[in-house]
Amino acid sequence: MFTSPLSTAKRCQLRRWMRSLLALGLGLLIALSWGSLAVAQFSNPFNPGNNNLPPAGVERIGLIEVTSVSLDGISLFDIASPVVFNRNEAGAEVPVEVRARQIETNLSQVVNRALDLIYSNEAVDSSSLDVTIETIRGQPVLFAVGAGLAEPRVLLTITDTDAQYNGVSQMDLAERWQEVLREALRRAITGRLPEARQQQIRKTLWILLAGILLTLLLTGIWQALGWRKSFLERKQTAQAGLSVPPDDEFPAQQLQYLFRYQITLEQRLQVVAFLRWLMFWGIAFVWVAGLASGLYIFPQTRSYAFGLFSIPVLLLLTWFLTGLLNRLANLAIERVAQAWGKNELGNLDEMQRKSMRLSTITGALKGLKTAVIYALATLLVLQTLRIAPASLLAFGAVAALAISFAAQSLVKDVVNGFLILLEDQYAIGDLVTTGTTTGIVENLNLRITQIRGEDGRLVTLPNSLIAQVENLSRSWSRANVKIDVAYGTNVDEALGVVHETANAMASDPEWQYAILNPVEMLGIDAMTHAGLTILIWIRTRPLKQFLVAREFRRRLRIAFDKAGIAIGVPQQAFTGLDGSDHGYEDGSAAHSSAKSGAVEPR
Repeated sequence: MFTSPLSTAKRCQLRRWMRSLLALGLGLLIALSWGSLAVAQFSNPFNPGNNNLPPAGVERIGLIEVTSVSLDGISLFDIASPVVFNRNEAGAEVPVEVRARQIETNLSQVVNRALDLIYSNEAVDSSSLDVTIETIRGQPVLFAVGAGLAEPRVLLTITDTDAQYNGVSQMDLAERWQEVLREALRRAITGRLPEARQQQIRKTLWILLAGILLTLLLTGIWQALGWRKSFLERKQTAQAGLSVPPDDEFPAQQLQYLFRYQITLEQRLQVVAFLRWLMFWGIAFVWVAGLASGLYIFPQTRSYAFGLFSIPVLLLLTWFLTGLLNRLANLAIERVAQAWGKNELGNLDEMQRKSMRLSTITGALKGLKTAVIYALATLLVLQTLRIAPASLLAFGAVAALAISFAAQSLVKDVVNGFLILLEDQYAIGDLVTTGTTTGIVENLNLRITQIRGEDGRLVTLPNSLIAQVENLSRSWSRANVKIDVAYGTNVDEALGVVHETANAMASDPEWQYAILNPVEMLGIDAMTHAGLTILIWIRTRPLKQFLVAREFRRRLRIAFDKAGIAIGVPQQAFTGLDGSDHGYEDGSAAHSSAKSGAVEPR
């Protein structure tokens, strides 16, 4: 049974304090983070209709809101407008994003009209399209002229807010934007002509061909790494199946080398799996980049290259970086475990125990690290995409309070799991008994413990329910064997046979490794109507007590037969017809007398 260095009362008190502190800290952290976020971003956090946050793509600077104007997916310049706090009731105020969309519509109409005129009249050239400046009501206005246009087309008006944001006068800003719009409109028209379309198709075919070749190359590398992974897994399985011989036949240096070799083999498997994962993501990025490049080549689909792929690429990039960080953290944990394993390991028992602790602690750390990394990545993506609605953020403090109460059992599980690992109460591979459950520990992390019973059932227990643990394989185990012999047996002779059989088994090379002390205790444990009960304790290596006990009983049965020692049989007394008592030590005489009807059992 496992005994902790701390007393039971102190350990329970420590657990209660840690659970309370963690629950309080978690609740305060969530409440403060959500609450501060809601207060900082909302003027009235309990009324989502008064949302004063600008929409996506709009930046608020003081009392000015700024957004960009684009043509064919290419940003041309930024325009500015006064802040509109409530877009649901804007009134005469025009939000800056509405003004930007109107300017983009004007540009698209000019391009489409110029193309229609160029296709209908070959004498019209795209270079004849120009942008002019006229002053209307004291504000400069940009017009599109030429390229067969029957009349000037209004593009946009330069406002005082635009000039204030850019730090120049309205006329200087108009001249600057005049050059930008002239070049952008001519480029948009030229990119839609038949000659440019042929070039764009050729570039797209080259991108498709390059994507296919890179995919084939990365797929070949991925397949080769898969063969390498299968080879290492078979090698690891073969090494794990080897039995460990006794210390005198297998020096401690070789045991230490074998232990380090197993860790190194696990690291090599991790590296191969990491490289295969990189190849998979390489193929994904090749096709995402190829599709984005193909859409970017054509002016009509250039906006889709940005809009359609911005969110998927963000999700893929976040997923990739999160997985990369997770796998690098796995390698770092394996590296730390290897460095820990390189310390002086001592004898074989200490080395095996350290191996069990390493596998258990590294597994728990990997699970905790994965949960934290992916939770942070999810929060980052939600914040970047602004998916969380105002109502969710507004009631963040209330939700944090509810979570703090609902997560009490989870906090208890985590705290108890941490203490189990810290105190080394048990590890993966130990034989334990907790409550009514007995079996081998198959999985242990900060939240749950999974135990495989003798009938194959996998029992999952939250760590908070584990109050008492009996570890049947910590450091050493014991085979507790009891044998009943007949009451009239020579006691000293029977004890001698048992002692001799135990020593002979311990001297057997096949069982010498498993037995630590063949006769830890030997004597008469009880005297009953069935005879004399002989008790023997045999100290064994961890988890070897059942094999040793079965083999010892087999050998003792043969030794008793040779020595003529009978196994104890419950005694019965019989009364004859004349009232006399007849005592029997076995059931054979009683059976024969009962058949004749001369006796009656009493």
